[in-house]
Amino acid sequence: MGDSRVGQLQQLRAITSEQLAAYPSRAVGVLGVAGGNGLDLIDPQSTDTVYGYDINPGYLDACEARYRDVLGDRLHLIETSIDRSVRIEPVDLLIANLIVEYVGTEEFVAFAAANARSIGVLSCVIQRNDVAGFVSSTEHSSSFDGLASVSSDIDPETLASAMSDAGFVALGRCEYPLPNGKALVRQDFR
Repeated sequence: MGDSRVGQLQQLRAITSEQLAAYPSRAVGVLGVAGGNGLDLIDPQSTDTVYGYDINPGYLDACEARYRDVLGDRLHLIETSIDRSVRIEPVDLLIANLIVEYVGTEEFVAFAAANARSIGVLSCVIQRNDVAGFVSSTEHSSSFDGLASVSSDIDPETLASAMSDAGFVALGRCEYPLPNGKALVRQDFR
């Protein structure tokens, strides 16, 4: 993700900065928080609570080690899968960057609908793979071979339509081309 030929990690960080600036929030949630890319962009003076959700306890441990000193008791990390059975804490902004591909549109929308009263704005990023497969070609590509079997391509229009059917209103959409011919697509809903 961070390889200069891919540029995904750097672009995701910039998008996270945009998400936080567009929707200043006292309570922020991050689905698929992993190691916490972008949490350092959260201003602890204007944010009371940060919830990070991830299925991988190793990622949560790394996130804890990186951000506990900065965010202190504001940081709440929760080990969970993301599906319609999960109930999240109320947040003004819920960030879901590159998580829909692993959950699938139907399950993600069911999760969002089940938590609609707890979500102010849902801002998500999906990867559009017009040119290449899900995993970008680098010297490290083979270590990600298993991702293709658990991820799926997400169509932005299908996601927007499903979110609308679930009662969400689209607030906007932005596309970010990547050096490898792929693009990241940010879609915001209320």
